Amino acid sequence: MVGFNKTTLVMAQDAGLSGAKLLNVQLNGNRLDSEDIYTAGGGNIEFGGQNHDQVIEHVKTFDPRGWSCLHLAEGTFNCVNITVQNNDIGPCGRDYFQNWADGISLSCADSLVQNNQIVDATDGGIVVFGAPSSVIRNNTISVKTRTMLGGINMVDVLPWLPEGNFSNTLVEGNTIYGGFATEMGDDNHGPNNASAIVKIGIAVGPNVWFSDGRYGTNKSTGAIIKDNVFSGAFAFGMGVSSAKDFTISNNSFIGNTSFIGTYGPNCTTESKTPHEPVPLLLEPSSITNLNLTLPQNSPYQFINGTALGLTCFMPPGNTENAWPYGGGFNSGGTPTSDEGGTSTGTGGSSTSSPASSQGSSAASRSRSVASIGMGLSAVLGLIIGLSIII
Repeated sequence: MVGFNKTTLVMAQDAGLSGAKLLNVQLNGNRLDSEDIYTAGGGNIEFGGQNHDQVIEHVKTFDPRGWSCLHLAEGTFNCVNITVQNNDIGPCGRDYFQNWADGISLSCADSLVQNNQIVDATDGGIVVFGAPSSVIRNNTISVKTRTMLGGINMVDVLPWLPEGNFSNTLVEGNTIYGGFATEMGDDNHGPNNASAIVKIGIAVGPNVWFSDGRYGTNKSTGAIIKDNVFSGAFAFGMGVSSAKDFTISNNSFIGNTSFIGTYGPNCTTESKTPHEPVPLLLEPSSITNLNLTLPQNSPYQFINGTALGLTCFMPPGNTENAWPYGGGFNSGGTPTSDEGGTSTGTGGSSTSSPASSQGSSAASRSRSVASIGMGLSAVLGLIIGLSIII
């Protein structure tokens, strides 16, 4: 990708592209480390819109210039039945302020997002913009060289109506890895040379994300979140606030975990000060009709507290022994971007090593090549019914 403010490599949102498939291709947005995000454009891949029955499979998409590696738009609320599976996504964006990008941004209804590997997205690994009756399952989301704001986000009450419509959306069986130690430290924890964490493993409700009250009393409504697994370093494994009619069940922690971070400059204060990092945070005063259960042998329970703007927390400095050991997972990672603004204190944090348990359109969110990355030896891409923008 070259050229001023060009952000999209593959566009398949225009009418008449139902059934389009993007298969076996690598897409490099070619955003340089020194380059700020292009705020006016779209993602590397733009599917959905006025269409149905599209497929994206066996695709590598990374380094977008815009706000997402892969965006599935709602159109005029008539996009349905996109399948996104078996893809390799990331890195996406930079982890400094307003330069983030999503891995997958899902706003098309009745869609399937499964079996994808998402590494080093910096805004949300998978961001669900309502997308009623969609299934998000068996995806692996992780960080290696940069901090991710949220693993799976269900915080955007727009664009679907009524506001906050996540009805019958199912998030199940996903695995989210926060950062792990990249060097030896003390007996239980070590440093991470990129200060990489996932701030919120799964974020539910607009207030968890937005501290400015922009959505008033609107709530995320009607989804099911079950059988997901967390491991590694987070500020919060789950944060739940301003939600209604959700079922949240059997989500568990495996291996070694840490819950770390300090209050950053954008945290709310006084009576609105968010709770310090904990595995599971719930704000009871803002929720309605939640069916909430944990595995019988869960080492953690939900803590009641203020869950407002939880992305404000900053990871510890990269020399602190704050990250759990992960059996080599993430070892050898190196930072790829300016870590400016990273706190050097551990502040409110909790760490533990439990035994493994068994048990608006979306683009308006303002998340802050010309090459298709294929050489002669690269895999052949099959692109049916699409526009490739060079």
